[in-house]
Amino acid sequence: MALVDAETPLEAAIVATARWQAGALWGEPRNGHPEGAVIRHIEAVLANVDSVALDGDDRSRLRLVALVHDTFKREVDRSRPVAGENEHAMIARRYAEELVTDVDVLDTIELHDEGYRAWRVGDRGDWPKATSRAGRLLDRLATADRIGFHLRFYRADNQVEGKQQDNFDWYQGLARARLSA
Repeated sequence: MALVDAETPLEAAIVATARWQAGALWGEPRNGHPEGAVIRHIEAVLANVDSVALDGDDRSRLRLVALVHDTFKREVDRSRPVAGENEHAMIARRYAEELVTDVDVLDTIELHDEGYRAWRVGDRGDWPKATSRAGRLLDRLATADRIGFHLRFYRADNQVEGKQQDNFDWYQGLARARLSA
């Protein structure tokens, strides 16, 4: 089943697995994801990757994140707290660890929603706590290259139907301030 046109042998290996395909086909329209099935979101993010990538290598790395980042939402056990190993991004990271050694790709898969989650804390009324949470994310990413890679993926993931720009703009502002300090 060809859900995505794989561009590399690694992409082909990812999209050929039954586990990835089941995750890609999962989903109903929901808040932030009106497209329904995860594969529709992946397609939109892959289209955005072309506009944010710095070069061919960066594009290939961003495509890997796009292929895996939301694909394992179906595996979250909703009868348990959605955190740690039972969170879709961590499940996705564990899947990718079997195929990828690039730590920036793995960390971005795991942390792809963290900037948004920090912003939500502020949007609910606690901006100091939100800023602190975003600061911990930036501390973990640590370097300008890693922060930049994460931001490029965040932009590609966020510029899709159903998502607002204000969370990205807020986080990007914090990241730029950190990088210019």
